[in-house]
Amino acid sequence: MGMTMSNYALTGGATGIGAAVKKQLRDSGHNVIVVDVNKDADIVADLSTAAGRKSAVDGITAAAPGGLDGFVPCAGLGPN
Repeated sequence: MGMTMSNYALTGGATGIGAAVKKQLRDSGHNVIVVDVNKDADIVADLSTAAGRKSAVDGITAAAPGGLDGFVPCAGLGPN
C-alpha cells in the first residue's frame, strides 16, 4: 500500500525552523507550498500586510485547488 502525498502550506519556510520543517515534509514525499517574504519561496508575500495575506491565500488556493491536508505557521517577526 503506497503513501498518499499530502498538500501542506507552510509560512516562513525559507529559513530557520520553517526550512527544517519544509525539508522534513518534502523528504517524506509531501507537497509543500512555501509562503515567505524571502524570494526563496513558492509564494512571496509579506504577511504583515492585508495585501500580502490576501496574496498568500490566493496563491495557496491556486497551488492546491483540491485543498490542504495541513497548515504549518512558522512565519515570525523580526526584532523590530
